[in-house]
Amino acid sequence: MFIYMSKKIAIPKQSNVTCLAWNHSTSYIAVGGEDGMLKVLKLESGGSGNLSMNLSLEGHSGKVCVAIWNEVFQKLTTSDEHGVIIVWMLYKGSWYEEMINNRNKSTVSSMAWGSDGQKICIAYEDGAVIVGSVDGSRVWGKDIKGPGLRAVQWSPDNSLLLFALSNGELHLYDDQGNFTMPVASNGVSEGMEVVCMDWYSGRAPTNRPVLMICYRNGQLLLMKNCTEEESVVVNTNMTIVDCHWNHNGSILAAAGRTQEQHNVVQFFNGFGEHIRTLRVPGGSMRALSWEQRSLRLAVTIDSFIYFANVKPDHKYAFYGDTLAFVSSTETVTFWDTITHQSWINHIPDVVDMCGVDEYCIIATMTSLIISNQQGIQCDAQPTTLSVAYVTINSKAIAVAASKEAFIIWRFSTPSRQRVMEQQYNADGTPFTSGDGRFHDDTICCITCSDNHLLIGRDSGTILLFSLLNFKKITSINMNTKPYKMGLNSNSSKFFVIDQGGSLYILETEMAHNVSVGQALRKEVWGARWASDNAQLLAAAEKARLYVLRDAEPEEPLPMQGYLCGFKDLEITTALLDSITDKCAPQHVVRVEVKSLRDTRQLLEKVGLKEAENFIKDNPHPKLWLLLAEAALKNFESESAIETAEAAFVRRGDYAGVRFAARLHALHSPALKKAEVLAYFKDFDGAEQIYHNEDRRDLAIALRKRLGHWFRVVELLKSSVSSTDAHVRQAYCNIGDYYIDRQNWTGALEYYKMSNNIDGLKKCYMALEDNESLAKLITAPSKTSKETTSKLIPEESTDSLQAPSIQAITQLKDNDRLSQAAAMAYQLANLEASKASSPCRIKKLYLLAGHLYSQNSIDGAATRSAARCRRLARAAHWLCCAATRARSPQPRADAALRLASRLAHDHDHFHRAQHVQVWSTVAALSLQGRAFELCSKALIKLEAVDPQTFENIAIEIFTRCKPKDVKGNKIECPQCQAKIPDWAASCCACGAQFPGCVSSARPLAVPRAVWTCRACDAQAQQHELVLRHSCPMCHAPLAT
Repeated sequence: MFIYMSKKIAIPKQSNVTCLAWNHSTSYIAVGGEDGMLKVLKLESGGSGNLSMNLSLEGHSGKVCVAIWNEVFQKLTTSDEHGVIIVWMLYKGSWYEEMINNRNKSTVSSMAWGSDGQKICIAYEDGAVIVGSVDGSRVWGKDIKGPGLRAVQWSPDNSLLLFALSNGELHLYDDQGNFTMPVASNGVSEGMEVVCMDWYSGRAPTNRPVLMICYRNGQLLLMKNCTEEESVVVNTNMTIVDCHWNHNGSILAAAGRTQEQHNVVQFFNGFGEHIRTLRVPGGSMRALSWEQRSLRLAVTIDSFIYFANVKPDHKYAFYGDTLAFVSSTETVTFWDTITHQSWINHIPDVVDMCGVDEYCIIATMTSLIISNQQGIQCDAQPTTLSVAYVTINSKAIAVAASKEAFIIWRFSTPSRQRVMEQQYNADGTPFTSGDGRFHDDTICCITCSDNHLLIGRDSGTILLFSLLNFKKITSINMNTKPYKMGLNSNSSKFFVIDQGGSLYILETEMAHNVSVGQALRKEVWGARWASDNAQLLAAAEKARLYVLRDAEPEEPLPMQGYLCGFKDLEITTALLDSITDKCAPQHVVRVEVKSLRDTRQLLEKVGLKEAENFIKDNPHPKLWLLLAEAALKNFESESAIETAEAAFVRRGDYAGVRFAARLHALHSPALKKAEVLAYFKDFDGAEQIYHNEDRRDLAIALRKRLGHWFRVVELLKSSVSSTDAHVRQAYCNIGDYYIDRQNWTGALEYYKMSNNIDGLKKCYMALEDNESLAKLITAPSKTSKETTSKLIPEESTDSLQAPSIQAITQLKDNDRLSQAAAMAYQLANLEASKASSPCRIKKLYLLAGHLYSQNSIDGAATRSAARCRRLARAAHWLCCAATRARSPQPRADAALRLASRLAHDHDHFHRAQHVQVWSTVAALSLQGRAFELCSKALIKLEAVDPQTFENIAIEIFTRCKPKDVKGNKIECPQCQAKIPDWAASCCACGAQFPGCVSSARPLAVPRAVWTCRACDAQAQQHELVLRHSCPMCHAPLAT
């Protein structure tokens, strides 16, 4: 948490304030002081600090000593030094005396309402106790013998009363005034004066103290209940005047005066660990009180009320477009800031969380959890470490740290298996099983980037490690305890915010004992680097947001939220303090930096040329995009398209450059306008222009690209040039749309209209309609035959056209995929008949297979695609074999594998390629000294051209016998016979083994085998470590 002073209110007539109470439900502030001064104040909402209510209540004649609220019935109870007790109520905007009680014997030392608001307990200094009801009637009274009473508190369930005597003793009574037991104050000296007590009545973890007893000498006694023997004693080293829990019992604020006569407020967590200290100016401090949600704190000093703003350490993470935050003590909410969808997961006892890109790590008391952007758990790791801090980077490395040690965990992702975590001590030395010593210099914060890890320690030492080989790079002594740290995008700089709120920016290349210099800003409580610019840093200072460019601040902006992201010159903040139930769009605020705002103003009020000059002086991809979009909106003006194209070039946007070039090629202004509207996602406007220009085909193509298949069907039905094949394709895609949403009935209707047999099978299986499924499988496909007969005329119209790449492209653009696939297959066979380059033949077969698979409405196209891929695989072996045969560095093992593959797949080659194939087999087998395989190849060649190859065979086999040289053997998985490790099939049982398209090794055992989704090629996983695409079709490996 972070706290800073925000406002000071002076009480009229310089009346010293003696008591203070802040109503948590209505935000009224009761202020009591000398000479009977009693006021009720209320601050305006929104954090402005102005008063919306300032009423004086007259009724007391002496100093008001005690003021408490009954928040259930909205009543104020006050008592003065003469023992007069007044109960106030609000009626029509004014406060009236509801009840007055004057015992005339002693002064009230303490009062306490029960949590249900039904009873009040009044404790007098002379030991008298009165318990009354909310309607003013007396329930019971009692005199407690002894030195007198100092404080009283109800238990959370209102069944017990705890009294603090003037000599420091604690006595427990039931709600009827019967003595129960004395309460032991272990660890506290006898006779210490009790200042106040606070028994938190809300829900709290069972292991966290809820009862606080505050002593004048500066000691705090924290207990879970009155019978606990092991209580927590905290020494604050000051004279305490007041102390209270915050709204959820997690933070304790103690106000007092140090030995140096400084007014301070110390903050502790629920277990008594010191968090931070706030120094308050002025003379005598008397009281403090928390606001409703503990976002503000009021402190009274002399005749002034000081207000401090509190920034709690919310547990949240912003990654991708998802905001994850702890919404209650046992739940975490994942909220998509774009679609406004939310997912709530039951994750109790969250300690810390951090996110980046696709994943976030959530640390609980017992485990570490990796979740994606929808809150789905991707990995988890139980831990015995008392985790206090976590961080994560984009390389799927998470770091979790306790006070004494930290672990580095390479969690599992779809592309990588989990790697065992490594544990280290706070100083970076490896952790051993017997190393359980306590470290004085404990860890207080951590952060990491893709390459570096920063560990901050209580002494002010910051350790910098490399995450590549985990070696300590350097250590930097800040001489102050760090509070938060962060590395920039290229790990060249990092910021440090210390406990006092001072911001420092340091270089990661600093040597030992280099001076850290002066702080750049004061009272900073949060900062975040820009993810796309290593020089930009956003810093939250009090209620202002500064953007530092090379450590130089821009003009500040008002801010109330928490920093989430900084990208494209836009800072994303989340109003976490305002989220009470559900997250809403207004809870996420995006703030633009100055250069982005200036560019927008130049484009709106000046012009493109001036804006372009400004962007050249302040270059950024976001600014170039703004210029390009502004130029596209004014495409009719002179050189606007050229300006847009230049901006796209400077931004490195290849798609934008292609779009600008397409606009250049259009001569119709109307079509240009339609393209621009489509670029800005005004698809209805673009379609209307296409209709006005009588270009329904362009409207259909636009909707197809967008996947709006329902609209495509409407356009096709109203178009005179559409064909049945186009309508069936649209119906098939609509069926896929319904299947994606598991609407099997809707998908069934459209699959029937498109005659998609595979889709019908899926629907019948999902609907468990076994009868219809049996009819579909057993009945002859009459409709498919009719479809084939209807497609014959369309194919015959293209049979007269010479096959070429241009013709294939034209057919594909017209959505005639079956004709395009047939022409690609025809062109591949034509090239094979000419014994052209095997690489070109492979590409053509792959193209034909791809087009067939795109048009796989029935099983025939699927079989055609499989045939094309087999032919492409054979051409792939020939390409690799030819390259290996020409290699200046022969490798016998690789040569034999490729030769065996070619001999095995020789039936897939055209007759015109046989000489090339068997010549390559002979050459490679000769390199590998596999003379039996070489003999078979030369026999094939002699049958084609005996004069040429007969002499070669005689020359080889007069020197060597036609037997293979002994080499490595493997067992056939079918018959366990010994076969060469390069064989494509077993000579004993005839079993055939698929080959790795990268190394041509036989895949005899299908373990760790990768299969390409685009071409069905198979390869061993370890052969793809250094590859980014399929070795055969060059599709990305993620495909």
